[in-house]
Amino acid sequence: MLCGRLAREAKIETLEKHDIYAGNNIFGEALFLRLPLPPSWELAPGVSRPEVSATHERRSRSWVVSGSAWFVVHQPEQKWALELALHLRPWRKSTAQLEGGEISIAGHPARLAWRTRRRGLPWNRHDVTFMTIDFACPLSERRIQLEFSGWCPEIGFQEMLQAMRELSCH
Repeated sequence: MLCGRLAREAKIETLEKHDIYAGNNIFGEALFLRLPLPPSWELAPGVSRPEVSATHERRSRSWVVSGSAWFVVHQPEQKWALELALHLRPWRKSTAQLEGGEISIAGHPARLAWRTRRRGLPWNRHDVTFMTIDFACPLSERRIQLEFSGWCPEIGFQEMLQAMRELSCH
């Protein structure tokens, strides 16, 4: 049975790095990634446990190569919250290059997409913003997708986007 674990480390250049792990008794722990957050933001577990289909060892570390995890990042002072969905898949050389790499994440070209969806019950529907970051990490041989969603104002999404440039994936 898989269980999630969060490990908070000391601030590094005003960002706090959070190691996102999953593990079980047979395969041990494997790292999803190291998530940077501004110091005013906090990380909390999501509604379900991480799901891991495959891991591998690269550069003397065990990595989740296929799996998903869900978290909530929130800023208590502003009362902002965003859901974070992580989706990792094996990297394929044929899909390594993203067309129109708009931003750089962890030194890799990445695609950034924004969209809005209507959510809620028919009599109380509201718009929810989604910010999706998708990139390939050839060093850990994974394709990584981070999806932030919520009612947070644009400045909150921009803080997350700026922090994600310092993400560690290998």
